[in-house]
Amino acid sequence: MLSFVPVILMGILAMMTYWLVKNTPSQLTPQQILTPSHSIDYYLKNFSVKSYQPDGQLHSIIYGEKAKHFADTLVLEITQPKLQTFDIHQNMTRASANQAFTNADGSELQLLGQAVVVRELPKQGERPNEQLEMRSEFLDFLIDEDKLFTHEPVELKKGKSSFRALGLDYDNTKMVLNLKGQVHAQLAPKAN
Repeated sequence: MLSFVPVILMGILAMMTYWLVKNTPSQLTPQQILTPSHSIDYYLKNFSVKSYQPDGQLHSIIYGEKAKHFADTLVLEITQPKLQTFDIHQNMTRASANQAFTNADGSELQLLGQAVVVRELPKQGERPNEQLEMRSEFLDFLIDEDKLFTHEPVELKKGKSSFRALGLDYDNTKMVLNLKGQVHAQLAPKAN
């Protein structure tokens, strides 16, 4: 009789295991994923946001009168934006417009309505720094890549020279400026 005790205990243990498995709740069904609606999750008023390089140098500052952040797209819509960015040589680029949209990580800024970007050009020899000014109704500024695009008519000024075109691709790191469409230029002679 004692030899059957382990078999009986194993049978009871098997029945309890079966009962436990049968009565354990099944996995929870995945909850319905809530997609955020296109609504504003926070506002900013009369603000400034600074970002820094990994070495601690100032990279950019964005000022604005008002801003609205949308939860679904992570886009920040800024009214009366003003931007200052600094390249590795600490040459400053200033930008302003009536309105701007920036992505979640702040690497892209789309300027709308009377958009102006003024870039300090590197100093050449003994001459003072020059500025390159770009004006359009739309300018797409890729801040981290240091590139500027527009598919709208654009006007450029460098010193007393000016250019007008139907579009623009500008890569500051490669020092390449591509004007699109019919280009009109008014070139001023170099000052001695």
